[in-house]
Amino acid sequence: MYLRTPASKAQQQQLEQEMRLLGIEADSIDDSPIEFWCEHQTALNWWWQVQDLMRYNGAVCMGLDVLAVKADSELSGREVSQEDYLKLRLIAQTVTELVNDKLGS
Repeated sequence: MYLRTPASKAQQQQLEQEMRLLGIEADSIDDSPIEFWCEHQTALNWWWQVQDLMRYNGAVCMGLDVLAVKADSELSGREVSQEDYLKLRLIAQTVTELVNDKLGS
């Protein structure tokens, strides 16, 4: 998620602020490959496409905006299974907990 190249200086600054809030040092990123089981690939690809649809109240993560995800799926013509939707929700819930835990530490 944090290895993408920001398109502008403002995005770069926002990315650096998010990394600091999460306790991630720019030089501590491990760029060794991560392997996922094939049965999770669809949900992970979906997550990478909708991760910007998380809701925030200031720095506090409120979770995935499921209505925005539904609208995005419908407008993009994405075929979704119940299983992949549940996996997407699990990913978003885990990210929400990690972000908010870092704020509290």
